[in-house]
Amino acid sequence: MNKEYKQLLLSRKVGSNYLDYDLLQRHIRNISQSDIMRNQAVTIYDNCRFEHVYMSEYHKQLFGKEDTEVHPDDLDDVMKNVLAMLQHVFQGNKNVSNLKIVREYRAKVGDRFRRVTETLQVLETDSIGNIWLALCILEISPNQSSPFTVNYQIINTATGEVFSPLAKYLQKESILTRRELEILNLIAKGKLSKEISDSLHISPHTVNTHRQRILEKLNVDNSHEAVRCALSLGLIEY
Repeated sequence: MNKEYKQLLLSRKVGSNYLDYDLLQRHIRNISQSDIMRNQAVTIYDNCRFEHVYMSEYHKQLFGKEDTEVHPDDLDDVMKNVLAMLQHVFQGNKNVSNLKIVREYRAKVGDRFRRVTETLQVLETDSIGNIWLALCILEISPNQSSPFTVNYQIINTATGEVFSPLAKYLQKESILTRRELEILNLIAKGKLSKEISDSLHISPHTVNTHRQRILEKLNVDNSHEAVRCALSLGLIEY
C-alpha cells in the first residue's frame, strides 16, 4: 500500500515553478495570529515538498513535533482510506477546493493513544488545479468508547454531498459474497462455527471454508481482525 500511495502522489506532483510561497507565509501569519485558531492543533501540508510546512504550538503540545503517530492497529485501515481518498481526488475532480475530508482514527496523545478527528481542506492549488497546500485540524474526539474503527468521509461543501471514499472505490458489495457477509455478521456477534452452521442450515465444514475465504479476501490473520476490518470498510455494523 505504501508503494501505491507514493505512486499516486508522484503521479500528480505539484509543479514547483508556478507556486507563490508568499501565499504560504500569508496563511501561516493569519493562522498564528488568529484568536480562534490559537487553541487548535493545526498544520499545513505542502504537497510539493511532501511535508508539513507549518505546525501550531498547540499541535506540538498535544501530538509532538513530528508527524502524528497512528495506532498500529489502525495503520492499515488508515492507508486503505487514504488511497481511496486520493483516487477520488485525482480521478476527474476539478473542484477539489470544495472537498473537505473528515477522518477518525487513534493517535498518540502524550503517553497514550486516543481517538482523534482530523479535518483536511484545500488551502491552495497549483495553476492546473493540483492540491498544493492543505489545512489540517486535529482534535481529540469526544467519543472514546469501542469499537475503535477508522472512519473517513468526504464532504463536498458546495453540494452538501457526504460519502465514504472506500464505499465508492473498493466497491464493498463485491468484496465479500452475501453468504460471507452473513457469516461475518454472526462471527461479529460471537457465534461459533457450529452455531453459525445451525443458524444458516449449512455444514460446519462449509462455514469454516467461508471463514478462510473471508480472511484471504480481507488480507487478515484471524476472525477478530476480519471483524475490525469489515467494520472499518462499512461491510457490517457493530
